[in-house]
Amino acid sequence: MGELGSLLTRAREARGLTLEDAERDTRISRRYLQALEAEQFEVIPAPVYARGFLRSYSQYLGLDPQETLAMFPREDDPEYQRAADASASPPRPSPDRPVSPVSASRPTWRSTPAPAPQPPGQRPAGQRPAPSGRPAPMQTRRQEPAETYEPVIGVDIGVSSPARRIKTDPAAQTRSMVIAIVAIAAVIGVVLLAYIISSLGGDDTTPGTGSTPDASGGQTTTTAGGDTTPATGDDQPSGLDVTPGIVPDLIGVQEDVARRAIGEAGYVVSEFREPNSQPKGTVINQSPAPDVEYASGSTVRIVISEGP
Repeated sequence: MGELGSLLTRAREARGLTLEDAERDTRISRRYLQALEAEQFEVIPAPVYARGFLRSYSQYLGLDPQETLAMFPREDDPEYQRAADASASPPRPSPDRPVSPVSASRPTWRSTPAPAPQPPGQRPAGQRPAPSGRPAPMQTRRQEPAETYEPVIGVDIGVSSPARRIKTDPAAQTRSMVIAIVAIAAVIGVVLLAYIISSLGGDDTTPGTGSTPDASGGQTTTTAGGDTTPATGDDQPSGLDVTPGIVPDLIGVQEDVARRAIGEAGYVVSEFREPNSQPKGTVINQSPAPDVEYASGSTVRIVISEGP
């Protein structure tokens, strides 16, 4: 295999193509494609077809047709003429006729020699002589072509270069699928963890406190956690206008005064604290509203300012 055949073979194998693929895409017979790669140009009917096949095959493989055609043997080359007139087997080199570098590196075209003409005066075998006294009829000899060419369709079809065929790896596809599944599972786990943390976080509201009368008639303060502490100042009046069974007006008063007033009205206090512009310890809201009849022993909720 010479330089031209090696170039075509390497270009086809680099694209991951087989001769069957090239035959299907270019519409050129596989036998002729093999002849181009093996530089056995005598398989192709004529040089004009061989050049056309070479041009189309080069375009299909992404090669420069001018470059490959320049490597094709030329008919006007003396070495090519001598090779075309020679027999199928190349002459052996001898001391008086060495092989030239041109003929050694360039592929040659094998041609079928034309039949030798009949010598003058010699009759073809099997032809009877004409009777004496009568001129022999003139034999018209049909000129036979020197070579018999096989009609070929599809020369220089100008097919486009095929896209490089990428062979997929099943193991790589499996790895990609596993990575995707792990990523999805990780995202779901993060979402579930965030939901559990938010559910167990509880209420951030400051626990309220309440006061209930004890056995001695005093008041006790109960927090949201269940702890009870005696209410301070039970022996001191609140100083507010308190009517038992009526919710007193506690907005704007201090928390200790509000506790005593709630106890005087017969209710249990529940406290909540939050930041506010009012001074620290001032009642900023209450429930139920003031001056509302409320069952004795019920809980009155007050919101106390923690200060700005």
